[in-house]
Amino acid sequence: MHNLRVFVIDNSIMFQNTLLQELTKRLPAGSLVERAGQPAEALSKLAVFKPTIIVLNFALSSLMVKQEKFLPLLIKTFPAAPVVTYGILESGQRAAQFLGAAQYLKKPSTGQPMEPFFEQLVSALLVSQGKADRSNSRPSDIGSGAVVTKEIWQASKPAQPPAPPKPVPCPITSSITPPPNAAQIDLIAIGASTGGTEALSSILTQLQPPLPGIVIVQHIPPMFSRLFAERLNTECHLSVKEAVSGDVVLPNHVYIAPGAKHMTISRMGTRYMLECKPGPPVHSVCPSVDVLFDSVADVAGNHAMGIILTGIGKDGAAGLLKMRQLGSPTIGQDAASSVVYGMPKSAFELGAVQQQLPLASIPQAIYKLVR
Repeated sequence: MHNLRVFVIDNSIMFQNTLLQELTKRLPAGSLVERAGQPAEALSKLAVFKPTIIVLNFALSSLMVKQEKFLPLLIKTFPAAPVVTYGILESGQRAAQFLGAAQYLKKPSTGQPMEPFFEQLVSALLVSQGKADRSNSRPSDIGSGAVVTKEIWQASKPAQPPAPPKPVPCPITSSITPPPNAAQIDLIAIGASTGGTEALSSILTQLQPPLPGIVIVQHIPPMFSRLFAERLNTECHLSVKEAVSGDVVLPNHVYIAPGAKHMTISRMGTRYMLECKPGPPVHSVCPSVDVLFDSVADVAGNHAMGIILTGIGKDGAAGLLKMRQLGSPTIGQDAASSVVYGMPKSAFELGAVQQQLPLASIPQAIYKLVR
């Protein structure tokens, strides 16, 4: 199956995470999944994500949004995406059908096995998508190599042996010129979401020493952040790793925030040190770009550069503005080269972006600003 784009709406972050993990095991490789916790957030993301199917906790279906019940509003606004609902009551099926849902699934009560529910859910997704002919494989046979989001798919791709020759870094031809009184840049902070793994790979493989340390938040689940870092480390001139608390940020090194942990920096003498720990989601995500950018602004001031790349939502916009207000040069990916022009757009409209550039020009701009 190709182009399966599933949007999950559930007000429980814990169950959202569980759904993502289970869909990872069962959906066909290349499927995309996005999620939201509340109707207003969902409507905002859905307009950009353009799902082929929506999965909804039926408890949210009757909430009033824009003077309409949420489920009928979803169906009216996104008629091409059938809505599969689930809930804890047997009686929910009739109500869901009355409101226009394509299917309703009974969610097991606490203590009951969840495995049959997840298998039934994936079957419902595939049937509702119009792909009922799955005689050669059941959803549970697809295996853990399947992916949930584009980020997971890109992050989990193994490096292709034999390794290709290291790329030649791009020439320094960017039109960006630092002001005469610009501070020395000793830290680069980057944030990305949907489409970000490809964008980051495109940028990082074009860079080579000497460069300041680079800290990155990419919206990505646990385990896949490590796989993504390991893959990049085979492709880049710079050393790339998944960050852990206590890491000292070294020049020519790249640190990827671990999934489900916010990453911040502190100063240790003349160096920066990383802290990675769980915390409440910010803009419904953990790790959050805003958490990193806020920390970088507080600790590094105008000695850091901020870059915001493709992604849904507005995570990172406020933090990037704080960095710019303190004198940091800031870059935003442009609309034409973004997979989703959401996060860069929010930052640009807020006034946080000093220069908006195509993805291919960002490595050049980095060289120009730090050298």
